[in-house]
Amino acid sequence: MMTVNQKDLARMAGVAVSTVSRALNGRPGVSEETRERILSLAEEHNYRPNKMAQGLAKQKTNMLALLLPDLKSPSHHLIIEAVEAVIEDSGYHIVICNTQRDEIKGKNYLDLLKYNQFDGALIVGGTRLGRKLVELSWEKENNDNNMVLINQLVEELALPSHLVNYRQEGRLAAEALITSAGRSADGSSPLVMFSGHHRDYVEEERREGFAEYCRERGMNNFRVFEDINTREEGYQAFLQVIEELYPLPAGFYLTSNLTAAGLMEAIKMGGYMVPEDFEVVGTGDNYMADMIKPELTLVDEPLEEIAAEAARTLLGLVEDEPPQEMIKVYDPSIRWGDTTK
Repeated sequence: MMTVNQKDLARMAGVAVSTVSRALNGRPGVSEETRERILSLAEEHNYRPNKMAQGLAKQKTNMLALLLPDLKSPSHHLIIEAVEAVIEDSGYHIVICNTQRDEIKGKNYLDLLKYNQFDGALIVGGTRLGRKLVELSWEKENNDNNMVLINQLVEELALPSHLVNYRQEGRLAAEALITSAGRSADGSSPLVMFSGHHRDYVEEERREGFAEYCRERGMNNFRVFEDINTREEGYQAFLQVIEELYPLPAGFYLTSNLTAAGLMEAIKMGGYMVPEDFEVVGTGDNYMADMIKPELTLVDEPLEEIAAEAARTLLGLVEDEPPQEMIKVYDPSIRWGDTTK
């Protein structure tokens, strides 16, 4: 069947194109008889509106951006799936933008928002883009930039933000390692944390919470290793700990289950046992956690809930509905497994 457009319908109905547009969109200025004739022709010829043309007329693209700091994190697929589930039936399309933790790439993607190539953006915590966000906010009238942050804050701006209490994550991990074996506050065996990118807001908050709780319990001999992001780096970091620390640590807190897999492999290759020799706490209930044996004790994050709520907030913004909450913080929890006593 031949594809028809509004111009074709106007010719068949013997009316102006503007009359067809009003009839199809339920606007006044069209007699009921003419409206019925146009709607009947549209149905007969299987007319489908041109979404792109509609978007251009409204200065909208119906495209939303999801900026991720990388695609390597075992947890990011949860965010993508949750966002897609919310956006799917909204009439908008989601574009995945991988910044690869590169500030220039991140700024270039945000420039597309600035120049109206996207109607809005979800920006997931990672590389700091605060200055660029401020610039966008100043340049767009009435702060109409339609940006929602996931797992980050930009203090200079009143942007809707959905995030986990990541400082509490670090505290929960330290508490789990200290209390699971009834370890005394002045225990001589240190605790070790393997953290991710040193400039990542999320990682900074986790490090602060971990250090804060250890100091409160009088355990000042903890160690934090930064920029441990891959399985191989987790493996090599354990070898470094064994070589450098004495006495050996009582337990490890890892902010990525990818690095936890490397650590666990290195522990086994070294002839040690978990949790008998070392206790281990991971982060996030994701597919990587399911692959690690024994089952990880981990700090669990409601990432799917956060991503879904952030997507709903963005849909509200692009439809001119103000958010009910500008900042929404979600609490983490401990899921006990077999890697702590």
